[in-house]
Amino acid sequence: MGYRLAETDRDKTDPKHLCTKCNDLLQEPKQTSCGHRYCRRCIDSVLSKENSERKCVEDGTLLREEEIFPDKFVEREILQLVLHCPRFEKGCQWIGQLKHRQDHDHTCEFVEIPCVHSNCGTMVQRSDLASHLKNDCSYREELCAYCGKRILVIDMTDHHQTDCPSYPQSCPECGKEDIPRCQVSVHLDSVVGDCQEMKTVCPFAAMGCKETKPMRFNERKDHLKEYTPEHMTYLLQHFTKLSSLVSRTLNSASSSNINDLIVPIEKQLDHSIKQIGAALVETDALKSRGDQQESRIKNLEKAVDQFRLLGDSSDYNEQLELSTKVSDQATKIADLEVFMIEGNKNDEDLGRQINGLKRENKNFKEVVSKIQRRLESIEHTLGLHNVLLADLEEQVKQKEVSSHNGILLWKISDFARKRQDALSGRQVSLYSPPFYASSYGYKMCVRLYLNGDGMGKGTYISLFFVVMRGPYDALLRWPFRQKVTFMLLDQDNVEHVIDAFRPDPSSDSFQRPRREMNIASGCPTFCHLSELNNHAYVRDDTMFLKVMIDTTDI
Repeated sequence: MGYRLAETDRDKTDPKHLCTKCNDLLQEPKQTSCGHRYCRRCIDSVLSKENSERKCVEDGTLLREEEIFPDKFVEREILQLVLHCPRFEKGCQWIGQLKHRQDHDHTCEFVEIPCVHSNCGTMVQRSDLASHLKNDCSYREELCAYCGKRILVIDMTDHHQTDCPSYPQSCPECGKEDIPRCQVSVHLDSVVGDCQEMKTVCPFAAMGCKETKPMRFNERKDHLKEYTPEHMTYLLQHFTKLSSLVSRTLNSASSSNINDLIVPIEKQLDHSIKQIGAALVETDALKSRGDQQESRIKNLEKAVDQFRLLGDSSDYNEQLELSTKVSDQATKIADLEVFMIEGNKNDEDLGRQINGLKRENKNFKEVVSKIQRRLESIEHTLGLHNVLLADLEEQVKQKEVSSHNGILLWKISDFARKRQDALSGRQVSLYSPPFYASSYGYKMCVRLYLNGDGMGKGTYISLFFVVMRGPYDALLRWPFRQKVTFMLLDQDNVEHVIDAFRPDPSSDSFQRPRREMNIASGCPTFCHLSELNNHAYVRDDTMFLKVMIDTTDI
């Protein structure tokens, strides 16, 4: 595999600079005994075959590894060639020497790079990545139009069909549409619901109401109006029992289980108080209707008096009929007044009972408040213990992760999220756990830039070595001189990415640390981002990095 050529440069290129196998510009050229030139990777693929199959693709000469050598002269010629960007046909206007093209590739807007979401796998031009992430990627997050929650586009349909609390639904009973999913149960509720077709029994049936036949909304509404006094009596009996239950519970419950009893009892109290409130509203409405009827009767009586004053015999029959109506209305009003007097007595009894319950509820809440304060004190103490435990666990975890043989195997999980954080600038780098050259040796770690740093920014993964301040630095030899080897592991064990360097003794990065850690030093162009999809460097959203320190002369 050689350097790609723009079509406009191919016709102008000397054939001796082209690979015999891939026909691209020679990269790390090697010359065979038959005089042909190959890229290093191309000749390696030929030599990987059986001995009898190792033949020159041009003239069929049998190739021997010991007769193949690097052609440095041609390599220097090639690196001096002035060429267009290989993406010239796509619109890139860069022209320059080949040796500078790698620097251009770091910023070229027409380079294809993988989507930051590993599950997507789409290759897009660098200039189109932002648009792809905003408009096209199935793994981008968007706001649900109904509930406002951020959901992956690929999961949006399932979210609407199963999870979204605000997604519009239809009532299975009355067919009403556009009801938020979370409101369907309220719509169908037998007490507070407004479904016209939902059949349920009287909400007071559990308290003793004799009407047990399921009723629709309007039937249930008429029933509640007609039997308001009876329902209030049932409520009164229910509250009496509930008050007795609360008293017995508070006297018998221990501090260990009282909190489990508090919440359901409070809910039951609140629910019953709401029902009493609804009954009182009905009673007030009934009073209002009685007042209206009384006003109408008075107006009718005034009209009768006027007719009598006129004394016109021709209107006598009309007066008589009107008088009869007035008498009927007066009878109804009298019955209504009797009912209202009884209702008022019931209201007064209920009012006294409610006031008593409120006082008991207030005392009950004071007990609850004391218990809650005690629980908060216990939770605070428990929280302090948890913090200490977390610190101990972190120390144990560091001990478990750290190695003392000069080898670090670093597992980087949630790769897609961390790559996105690096791309957005939220967290551009990651530090590995520390590791040691020996039990009493140098303390070290590595720093990883998933979107590159320096000359590798935007195109490469950058990896740097960091010397840290350790407990035994006073006994060690300085500056740090050990060879460092980086490896990005291919999880199929086919082609690991490997790079190594020897520290510069004059660099501040390798002197004895005066702070927690020295300035990082390493490989800004460790691995091209486009290579991540060519091999199993990332699998199951996880990457593995291995760092080895030469400890032979320590």
